[in-house]
Amino acid sequence: MEGVTTTPRTRGHHVMLVRQWDQQVGGSGCCGRLTSTAAETLCRTGEDPYAAARADMVVMGEVYRALRERFDDDVLEITVVDPRNTTWLLPSVWRQARAGGLSVREALRQVNRATSPCAVVVDGRVVATDPASPQQAVAAVLAELAR
Repeated sequence: MEGVTTTPRTRGHHVMLVRQWDQQVGGSGCCGRLTSTAAETLCRTGEDPYAAARADMVVMGEVYRALRERFDDDVLEITVVDPRNTTWLLPSVWRQARAGGLSVREALRQVNRATSPCAVVVDGRVVATDPASPQQAVAAVLAELAR
């Protein structure tokens, strides 16, 4: 799946970390990908076209590591997904939100919020968008799991 990485799920809860990948995703498979190196070679503008995405990657990488340190694999499955991968992201959030008992209206609200860069989604509920720190994201996940 383009724009999705997961850790194996054995049991427990599902967390999605939404952040852009540092490449242009214009096609599927090997077609249409443009990495930073390729863009720099082609453009030679001196600007990194993926600098903003990389900043989000750093933040969400810290959140990922903090969640992995706090929770065992059998408690949390963590999926890292690009917000542009709506074909996977939207139905996944919808299914989890509805399975968790959310109304149609509230599930649609969660689907919309989940497309925000740096969103943290637990079992179909957005618990943080652009967390200030990894600890804040872990606290939001803990609060949701306790709910």
